[in-house]
Amino acid sequence: MIVTELARFAHNLRFEQLPEEVVEKAKTCILDLMGVSVCSYGHANSVVAVDGIRAVGGKGRARMWMTGERFRAIDAVLANSVVSHCILQDDWHQLSHAHIGATVVPTAIAMGEECKRNGKDVITAVVAGYDVEDRAGCLSVPAFARGFRPSALYSYFGGAAVAGRLLGLTETQFENAMACAGSSCGGVLQTYTDGSMEWSYQEGFGARGGILACVLAVHGLVGAKNIFEGGYGINKSYAGTNEGQDIALKDLGNHFHIMETCFKRFSAGGANHGSAAVAWALRKQHGIDHRKIREVRVDIPHTGTHERMNYAGIPYQGPYHTIDQCLISKPFAIAAILIDGNLTFNTVKRFQHAPELERLARLVRLQEATDIDGWNLRMEVEMDDGTIYRGDGRDIDHSHLYLSWNMATEKFRLLAEPGLGSRAVNRIIDLIGNLEDLDGVEKITALLKLKKNTSPQ
Repeated sequence: MIVTELARFAHNLRFEQLPEEVVEKAKTCILDLMGVSVCSYGHANSVVAVDGIRAVGGKGRARMWMTGERFRAIDAVLANSVVSHCILQDDWHQLSHAHIGATVVPTAIAMGEECKRNGKDVITAVVAGYDVEDRAGCLSVPAFARGFRPSALYSYFGGAAVAGRLLGLTETQFENAMACAGSSCGGVLQTYTDGSMEWSYQEGFGARGGILACVLAVHGLVGAKNIFEGGYGINKSYAGTNEGQDIALKDLGNHFHIMETCFKRFSAGGANHGSAAVAWALRKQHGIDHRKIREVRVDIPHTGTHERMNYAGIPYQGPYHTIDQCLISKPFAIAAILIDGNLTFNTVKRFQHAPELERLARLVRLQEATDIDGWNLRMEVEMDDGTIYRGDGRDIDHSHLYLSWNMATEKFRLLAEPGLGSRAVNRIIDLIGNLEDLDGVEKITALLKLKKNTSPQ
């Protein structure tokens, strides 16, 4: 059974089994997500989450990032997940198409605080969470084609894997917790089409659901062993098929899926990052004047594993009534970069209602192509005088997608220094860089507090 094998893997994983590069990648994921959370704090979606937890949350040991308030882990994870995810600059994966970090990292940090776990425990839990969630989502493509959001489905497994390790579940309890996670998960993509807020909460719901599933398993809950394979299980119900589900267990324990983590240079949906990167390269190379663009044509892989367009909200060309519509729209991302040369969250806010952006977004023509895949795409920017500038997947700088530790620290400084100050930023980098030597994570979360007089982003 898939759930049995995933539970056994997560339960039995030990820090000493982790290759050095896997440990470094886990620390990179933690650092990157925390940097995004600093930049996101104060955005309307995060404000709602923070205020909501203040209204219903119980006091505990886990800190709410950026405020320092302490809540139960099951409460803190929602606010911390939303603030990490709500500007869409957090990491994502191509198998599950899930934003795994936004569930796994806040759960690992909050449960690490609540259960008083050391740095090695937290790193191991993060690696287990990334692996389990990505593998659970091996049939994500047919699932999202049916309208279900992968992060809303598979985050429950990532949350359960992390919480189960840090709570010290037995192998049987682990299996029951993951089965419960599968019976509880769910979420749809209509939020992207409507430009509403719920998408940014779905990973946090998964974190809370995963923690609750583990607590219930400790107290005797018994879950369905066929939660993946069954006729009414996760795969058949959401993806509409069981075909291909065996890939969930491929090289389990030998290959760690955290190594496929993609990071984001831009504040935009993951499936838009290839197009955004090519637009950035063309603008830099040719000094394109956006006012003289006649049309932008983009060929997108029909069955792309990385760059794609058959996902809710991606083809939307405006008008952009909400920030959420901007973040998921591929035409918005391309137009913003061709105009401004960047796509930070501040860029998104500045151009949401800009006439020049809406005009250019409406000149972006997207079409699917069957002869390309992965990060491959083709872009043509045609000018009023007939000049055509061409770019493709070879123009994508992959160093920004698969961050090294050094590049992650540069990105963290860029995102976090305005809110935290250079001293706190340098200290956080040092602590996470040596996380395996720490007795706990409290020293890190204590530094995740905005400077006085810092305006929200």
